[in-house]
Amino acid sequence: MEIVEVVKDWYNKLLNRRELELIISYESSTPRREEVVKFISTHFDTHPERVIVENIESIFGSLRARVHVHIYNDVEYAKKFERKHILKKHSLIQVEGGKGGKAS
Repeated sequence: MEIVEVVKDWYNKLLNRRELELIISYESSTPRREEVVKFISTHFDTHPERVIVENIESIFGSLRARVHVHIYNDVEYAKKFERKHILKKHSLIQVEGGKGGKAS
């Protein structure tokens, strides 16, 4: 996996995070979220727990994907500002209870 292009790179002072829009290339199938987190953390020299992958969108007809990433200064900021379903995907909060929905 490698970074082909950095589309956007800005620092959000209000939320204490770096926001990146990247285009990455890969060898076979679209990489899993955990693989992208490891890759971004080593490439940008940060702890994997502070990297939140918002979205991985494969580009049709190529072995590339557009990735939206947040790199927080502190994990507590991530827990405060990220949506709960994203935090669950990154195992930063525990899943509550069993299945949701109405009981029949």
